[in-house]
Amino acid sequence: MSSSVVTVKNHSSRAIYIDSDPNWDDQELLLDDKPLRRGFALQPDRSARISVDWSGPGNAYMMGVIFADGPDYDYGGDGFYQLTIGQDEDSGLLDVTDGGGEAKIAYSISQQTPWSMTMDFADS
Repeated sequence: MSSSVVTVKNHSSRAIYIDSDPNWDDQELLLDDKPLRRGFALQPDRSARISVDWSGPGNAYMMGVIFADGPDYDYGGDGFYQLTIGQDEDSGLLDVTDGGGEAKIAYSISQQTPWSMTMDFADS
């Protein structure tokens, strides 16, 4: 068994809300190696690791995650990104492979390997 791991760094001036995508109801998203049972607020200048345990070869659909700029993203009050993370079909590196959205925070991707990457969030 392998783990796909995303290090999330918050360089923004606001908390970033991290939650498992409800469309991925069979996924157990881990936050710093512990099951994420509800949304988590990552405070400014902090970082965390999100991951999923993975059995089998990697593919483009390994993890479904929501990153939001406020706690009220369910009903349209706050902006969010609803993203699929997996191995890019061309490069084989872990990347955002599907999804989108709008938020007051923006992200960039770095330090990619087939099973890990870093997402840096900043004010947009």
